[in-house]
Amino acid sequence: MEPKVYTGRPSKNDDFKFYDGKLCQLLVEKLPSEFIKGGRIDTLAICKVTGNARYTVYRWLNEQTLSKKAILSLLKLSETTNEPGKKAALTKEDLIPFFGL
Repeated sequence: MEPKVYTGRPSKNDDFKFYDGKLCQLLVEKLPSEFIKGGRIDTLAICKVTGNARYTVYRWLNEQTLSKKAILSLLKLSETTNEPGKKAALTKEDLIPFFGL
């Protein structure tokens, strides 16, 4: 048996499509447009700004769970934009349901 090759993405869960998840829908709705590409989250753009690995962003979306650092990173993205209507659109209250203890 050959060893499993690391691809950089979390394992695919056929029963769950993270683009249909509540966290993804929230982020598409409230993040600035520079982090949305074709109606989906631009994980590479989020990685560059937050300093997280792309794998980490996919894990947030797959598991529908955020750490304290992830919440702070996403709030910072929302606060630093100059896009009208999107500045600070994402709040702690929006993200608390996804906080994993």
